[in-house]
Amino acid sequence: MGSEYQEQRRRLEELRRVAELRNAQQTVSENSVVGSGGAGSSQEMMMRGGSSGTAQQQRQDPLIYPGLYSPSGFDMMGILVRVRQRPNPTIDIGNIDSGVALVLCDSAMPDMPIVYCSEPFENLTGYSSAEILGHNCRFLQHPTGGYCHDERARTANELSRREIKERFARGEEARVRFWNFTKEGKMFVNVLTTIPITWEEGRGEEKRYIVGFQADEGRIYCG
Repeated sequence: MGSEYQEQRRRLEELRRVAELRNAQQTVSENSVVGSGGAGSSQEMMMRGGSSGTAQQQRQDPLIYPGLYSPSGFDMMGILVRVRQRPNPTIDIGNIDSGVALVLCDSAMPDMPIVYCSEPFENLTGYSSAEILGHNCRFLQHPTGGYCHDERARTANELSRREIKERFARGEEARVRFWNFTKEGKMFVNVLTTIPITWEEGRGEEKRYIVGFQADEGRIYCG
């Protein structure tokens, strides 16, 4: 992802601003016409294209109402842009696009719950977003409703948990391997790369999040 992605994002944001301005102007126009009353005002409203049907279509336009398809407020493009623009990267994550399996975790909340997950992450793990959001990623270290009896996996996961906890405490990027389970109970080695990012919350405020990129090591080498 390079300059073309950033340009695409800039143009989309510009379109949103223009559409929001038009919607605000249309609303003011509708209110002034309705407030004047009378048949003449209704005709004027129709001439201006201010029918209730048109207004309803505008209100459903995702350019006017960003978040219609992303009610969480997070989107894949926004996350990837922030990862690419992060200062002083220490881990080479290579090329990343919308096909990557990732989660976004709120590092300010207790237990760092997942607040966003990509569709490829759902495909990788077999869990739906409804089953994933609000949980810490560690649930993948055990089969659904069960316990990991593989001593080698438990030992490896303990070492990875220790390392990633230390990296989180120092605000550093990390890459570790976890032995994880899909919802169907299949075990796989998850190459987890974590990147701290900030997200603008309005009024000049920023919140810190952790982006977790996931990859099945078996697929990486086996194709």
